[in-house]
Amino acid sequence: MPFSNDNAEAMQFRALLRITRAISRVRDFHTLVTLLAAETSNALDVERSTVFLYSPKTDELWSYVAEGETEEIRFNASQGVAGSVFRTGKTLILDDVTHDERFNRTIDDNTGFITRNMITTPVVNPSGVCIGVFQVINKKSGAFTSGDAEFLEIVATDTAVTIENVRLLESRRRMFEGLIKALTVSIEARDPLTAGHSFDVTFLSGKIAEYMGVDEPTAEAIYYAALLHDYGKLAVPDSILKKPGILSEEETTILRKHVQHTRIMLSSIEFEGLLEMVPVFASQHHERMDGKGYPDGLRGDEISIGGRIIAVADVFEALTAKRHYRNPYTLSKTLNLLIEGMDTQFDRNAVMALRRYLIDIGKVTPGEVPVE
Repeated sequence: MPFSNDNAEAMQFRALLRITRAISRVRDFHTLVTLLAAETSNALDVERSTVFLYSPKTDELWSYVAEGETEEIRFNASQGVAGSVFRTGKTLILDDVTHDERFNRTIDDNTGFITRNMITTPVVNPSGVCIGVFQVINKKSGAFTSGDAEFLEIVATDTAVTIENVRLLESRRRMFEGLIKALTVSIEARDPLTAGHSFDVTFLSGKIAEYMGVDEPTAEAIYYAALLHDYGKLAVPDSILKKPGILSEEETTILRKHVQHTRIMLSSIEFEGLLEMVPVFASQHHERMDGKGYPDGLRGDEISIGGRIIAVADVFEALTAKRHYRNPYTLSKTLNLLIEGMDTQFDRNAVMALRRYLIDIGKVTPGEVPVE
């Protein structure tokens, strides 16, 4: 049944409201653009919508979202109706594509889809740069109107702003990630023998968190905390950090202060959201379940989930690696030591998660690491 103009405008208005809510709510970019395409198809009563993005490296347009297609569509940015709109920056309505020389039939030939009519509009970012095109194909009832084109232009603008925001966030995240890894490398550079410790502890902490079913935001905070858990060792003299023998009582006291230095140093970084827990997680990896750890003598659940997980990963990695004062322990011997320390030194759930992971990847057998 054909839509009346009133019905069409009402549908488009409701679609825009849903799109606005989705932009503020949905964090996954691909999910969001897929939703924008679906809402657009429904509001304009078309068979499908496609969002093409521009690749400067290859000078091509490629289908970031293409309803009804499982394979990526890619072509030179000067080709077809999409290429023409991308180059001119002007919206184009075609009521019959077969009469337009710009129409690229190759895509229909390759996909088996039959295109009759379409609207194509440029996706222009807030800086005025065209970064792609938004295309709707095959109006199901009647012909495309100027109102349809205006609606598509509004959605394309929302899409462009969303893409720009995501790119800015990704750039900021890459910069943040680079900073954290640079800080980690500065720790690792202190002693070639222990180089890689922080990265190994981070990997193991991630696996333990995964096997414990830790939620994603907390797992992300654990990831950064594990990378930086020894950052305070930058304040420990080399004569203590690299000493091949047993430390004196005074030297041990100085070494133990590295966790307090870690908390102070990391607290100067503006972590956001749950990442605010990074300094806490990182500075609690020497606490013990029985309250005999340091620096605060916390007990049981007083220790954060991040601190409990990193503690297990830290000891496991340290014991299975060569140190100045000893050779590495075997995986099974180390894991048995952790099992013996459950509920006193280590969190039982974290140790058991590590055990399950090592069994799953075939590094130990259940018989080698029995649990009473």
